[in-house]
Amino acid sequence: MLAVVLAGLLVVMAPNAFADTSEVTLDAEIVNSPDKGWYASGDTVELSAILSNDGDASSITVDPSCNQILRVWSSNSVVFDGADSCLGQSRGMDLDADSSITLDTLSWDLTDSNGDYVPSGDYSIEYFIAGEELSSTVNIHVQTPSVVPDGLDFQVTVTARDGVHAEASPSIITARLHNTLDQEMPLDFGNCKLSINSQLFGMCGPSSLSANQIVTIAQIPISIESGENLISISLGDNVLAKEVSIIAVEDDDLGSSVGNLEDLSVELILEEGSSFGESDLLISDINMKNTGLQNVSIDFTTSCRGEIWIVNSAGEVVMDSRSLKECSELDVQNMLSPGSVRGFAQPDWAFIGTDGCLVGPGVFTVIAEIPEHDLFSTSTIDLSRGSVSNCQSDTIEITAELSGEEILQIVPEIFNPIEDEITWLSTCDLEITLVGAEGELGRILTHCDNTVTLTTRFTSLELDSVEFDMSAQDDGEYTLFFSTFSDPAVQSTINFEWPMLLDEEIVENNSQEVEDIVSSIVVAGTWSSTNTELGVCWLLNSPDEGIITLAGAPGLTAWSPEMGSTGQYLIHESDPAPECSDFAATAFVVEEVYSQESFVSSEETQDEAAITPEVIQEQKEISPVVITIGMVVASGGILSILGALIATNESWRIPTTSAGLWILGLIGRTSETSDGRYQRGRLMGYLTANPGCHFRALMAALEMSNGQITHHLKVLENEESIWRRSDGRLVRFYPFTSHLHPGIMEEDLPLPPLSPDPNSLQGKILRLLDDDGNMKKYPTQAELAHRLDRSQQLVSHHLRTLQKFGLVEKQKTGVRNRYRLTREAVFLLDTTEM
Repeated sequence: MLAVVLAGLLVVMAPNAFADTSEVTLDAEIVNSPDKGWYASGDTVELSAILSNDGDASSITVDPSCNQILRVWSSNSVVFDGADSCLGQSRGMDLDADSSITLDTLSWDLTDSNGDYVPSGDYSIEYFIAGEELSSTVNIHVQTPSVVPDGLDFQVTVTARDGVHAEASPSIITARLHNTLDQEMPLDFGNCKLSINSQLFGMCGPSSLSANQIVTIAQIPISIESGENLISISLGDNVLAKEVSIIAVEDDDLGSSVGNLEDLSVELILEEGSSFGESDLLISDINMKNTGLQNVSIDFTTSCRGEIWIVNSAGEVVMDSRSLKECSELDVQNMLSPGSVRGFAQPDWAFIGTDGCLVGPGVFTVIAEIPEHDLFSTSTIDLSRGSVSNCQSDTIEITAELSGEEILQIVPEIFNPIEDEITWLSTCDLEITLVGAEGELGRILTHCDNTVTLTTRFTSLELDSVEFDMSAQDDGEYTLFFSTFSDPAVQSTINFEWPMLLDEEIVENNSQEVEDIVSSIVVAGTWSSTNTELGVCWLLNSPDEGIITLAGAPGLTAWSPEMGSTGQYLIHESDPAPECSDFAATAFVVEEVYSQESFVSSEETQDEAAITPEVIQEQKEISPVVITIGMVVASGGILSILGALIATNESWRIPTTSAGLWILGLIGRTSETSDGRYQRGRLMGYLTANPGCHFRALMAALEMSNGQITHHLKVLENEESIWRRSDGRLVRFYPFTSHLHPGIMEEDLPLPPLSPDPNSLQGKILRLLDDDGNMKKYPTQAELAHRLDRSQQLVSHHLRTLQKFGLVEKQKTGVRNRYRLTREAVFLLDTTEM
C-alpha cells in the first residue's frame, strides 16, 4: 500500500519537477573580437553565454565534471571537442521562472584535438551544456600559417595609370607567385586568403606551379591618401609578408558636384562579353548610374569625362584611352536623377600594347573611371591567342649544344639575361628548322602537348633535345633556325660545319695540349744547318728552348739565317718544314728579327789573305784544313740531330742538361745562395698546387731557364722532396708526400695541370672566370660564349678540357650549370702572368 501511495505522489509531482524545457534557451556571443574581423595564430576566441528560462520554473540535467564545453566544427567534421574531458556524471540544475544565468566564458586557441593549428578556413564554434541538449553556435574565419616550399617567391607591384600615384585615384596592387626552381612545385594553401592591410581577398594561390612558372593571384584596386602610404601584404597569417611604401600626390581634380557622389556607380559595359580571341576587338562603354533617391549634379572641365585603362597580369599598363585622343578643355554639367544613367563611349581596342606589339594572352584588369570625380570600378577580361607575337625579344636568345656523327644531336637552351617573362602559347613551344645549301632539310616541333598558356621567368632554360639524321647529307655548312611559339617571340640562328669535330679530333693528346697552344715568344740562339733528302734544315740552338727547327719566315722576305750567326727572334710554334720533318724537335716560324750577328773566324780571314795568284802546287795529301772543316760539319750535323732529339724528349733533356752543368762546374762548385733556396721554395709551392706539371710547363710558369730549372729539380730530387715519372715524351714531377710517392698506381695520380696561353681561348676563359669570381659571379656556358663571341659548342669543349685538368669546376644552380675556378687555377693565375 505504501509503494502505491509513493508512486501516486511522483505522478502528481512530475509536471512541476520536469517542466517543459522548450522555453529554456542558450545564447553565446564572441567577446573581444579582433578589429580585423578574423583570427590568426596567437589569437584566442572567447565565447560567453547566457542561459535563459522564459517559462515556468524548470530543471535541466548537467554534467558536473565539465559543466559547459566548446565544440569546434569544420563543415560537418569536429576538429575540437571539449566533451572529451567529461566523465559522464549527471546532476540537476533548477531554473526559476523567467530567469537567466550568465555562464562561464570559454576560450579556444585555434588548435585541434592534437594541439596543432587548424588549417585556414571557416569554423563553427558550439557552446554546449554537457548533459543537456542545449547549445549555441557562432561562426568565425581563421587564417593560420601555411607551409611554403623553398624556391617560392612572392612579388608585389603597385601600378598607377601614368606612373604617378595620386590621392583618391585608383592604384592597382598586383600579387604574384614565382616558382624559381626548374621542377614542378606542389602547393597546399588550403583556404588561405591574401591579406592586404588585414583585409582578406581571394585565395593565396593554385595547387601547384610548373617549373619557372609565375602566376598572378590577385589584382586589387585601392584608393590612397596624399603623402606616404604603407601597405602590408601577405599570404594569410603573415606568410611571405611584404610592406610597400607609396608616395601619393595631392588630388588636383577641378570637377565639382552637388549631391551625394556615393550614390553614383560606375560600370564597364562590354558589347561581346568578357572573353576574347584572335582578331577580336574590345568594344566598351562606361555607364554612370544614380542609385540614390536624390538628384546628383556633376561638372566637367575636360572632354575626358569617362575613361578606361588596362593592366596585364604583370601589372603593366597596356592600354590607356587618354593616350588615344586629346583631352580638350570644356565646361559642361550633367544632372542625374534617381535611376538615370549617363554613358561614355570608349575607343575600340585591338589588343595592341603601348609598345605597338600584340599583348600576350591572359587575364587583364580594366579600370573604368570618372577621373575628375574619383569614381571608378574594375572588371576583368580574358584573352586567348594561339599565334605568336608580332614583336621579337631584343634580349632573349636561343643557343644550342651540337654533337654527333651521323645523327645531329641538338640541346637547345634559352638565354634570358635580364629575366624577361615569356608566355608560352597553348600550342608547341619551339620550332627547329635545318637548312642546307639546297634549302630546308627538316623541321621539328617540341612540347606540343600544351593545353593552356603558361608564363615563365628564368635566366636560362634548357629544353628537350632533338635529333636530325645527317647520314645522307653532304659535308658543308648548315644552319639551324630556332623560333618559339611565345610572347614575345624568340628567334635565333646557328651556323655549323658538318661533320662536326669530335673531342678526340680536337684534342689528340690532352697531356700535350699545352704544347699545342700557339703563342709568340722571344728566343736567342745560334744557327746551324744540316742536309736532308729534301734540302737544308736550319737549326737554332737556344739556351732556353734547346734545339728547334726553322719552319719559315713568311713575313721576312729579305732575311735568311746564316751558319754560325747569333741573334734574338720573335717566334711561334708551327708544323715543321718538309726538310726538317724527320726531326722530333719543335718547329717554329720567325715573326720578327730583333738582332743578328754573323760569325767570321780569324783562321778563315788569314787563309783568304794567304791566297795568291801564283801557281798552286798539287798535293797528294788532303789539306788538314779540309779535314778539319769536314769533321766540324759532320760532327755539327750529328750533334744537331742528337740535340734536337734531346731537346724534345724530356727524359733525355734533363740528364743531358745536368751533365752539361756538371762539366761546366756550375753545380759542384757553386755555393748555395738564398736566391737558390727561394727559387726551390717557389718550385715546391707550385708543384704542391699543381702535381704532375711537366718540365717545360714548370719553366714557363716559374720563368726559369733550362739550366736553372734542371739544377733546382736535381737538388730537390736528391733531397727526396720531389719525384718524377715519364709520360711519353714528357717528364712529370710530383711532391714527395704520404699520398704522392713513386709507388702510387698510374690511375691514382692527380691529373696534370695546364698552363694555357693568355691569348688562347682557354686563357681567356680562365681570365673571365677569375674576374667574375672576384665579384662573386659565376657565368654559365651560354654567358661565356656570348661574351667571348664564340660558338657555345667550342666553349663547351674547352670548359670540359679545363675541368679535366682540374682548373675549372661547375656547380648546379637551378636549371643552370655555372662555372668557377678551382683553387689550383687561382694559384696558377696568381703565380704566372696571363
